[in-house]
Amino acid sequence: MLRQKRRSIGEAIFAAPLLLRTVGLKICAGICCTLALSGCAENPETIKSQGVAALNQWFATSATDNPPACHAFGLVKFHDASCADMYQHAAKIKPESRKITSTRLLKCFGQGAQELCGEFVEIWLQSADDRGNQIQEGAVLKRDDGVFRLYWYRSDALFTTLEKRQEQGDEFNNQQAWEDKATALEAVYAEIVQREPALYQFVMCTDAEVSSSKLVGKPISPQNITAADMTLRAKQCPENFCLTLIGKRIAPLCN
Repeated sequence: MLRQKRRSIGEAIFAAPLLLRTVGLKICAGICCTLALSGCAENPETIKSQGVAALNQWFATSATDNPPACHAFGLVKFHDASCADMYQHAAKIKPESRKITSTRLLKCFGQGAQELCGEFVEIWLQSADDRGNQIQEGAVLKRDDGVFRLYWYRSDALFTTLEKRQEQGDEFNNQQAWEDKATALEAVYAEIVQREPALYQFVMCTDAEVSSSKLVGKPISPQNITAADMTLRAKQCPENFCLTLIGKRIAPLCN
């Protein structure tokens, strides 16, 4: 009995250090794991610095004969400006004048259909062009496979260029729409006059604004128009009576 008690006590004494060693290993493993995780997590400031360094490299290249590339997805999402638009405007800025005013990390950039999520750094700068004009610049860089690429760049000067381009585009589109309408009306007019020459007395009006107050009767299909009907409608108009198109129908107007 005494020997059995001694063996039990001895086994307990022997097991105690083993238990302490096991617990100690688990604690140590937990601490090491925590340290490893904290060491692996990237510092946001480090990521920002990497983005700034990539932007500076892009700026430096924009002023050379070997222009920089831009992120393909950025050009797809924001196609109003080409890569050439961006680096040509960036090259007009004095490099030494650039001062960063803000830098922040973004999980997503853009809105609606233009939005894309990933790793972004947004950077804003206060700068001056070669004429001494104060210019604000903004850039967004996206990181893929550990490499930052310029995703989006704008400046006061580039915004102005894009606005003028939009205005010119709107004017072109309006002019094109007017020419298309005139072409369609001329074709219809030639058709009805060939069928009934007396319709020559009624002129076309391609630039007239159509409204219910200007309409003289209901619009009519070109196949059904007659000179007699138009003469009666013209008598209801003390001002300029003319013909235009609403869709595929002829609309007599008192313009």
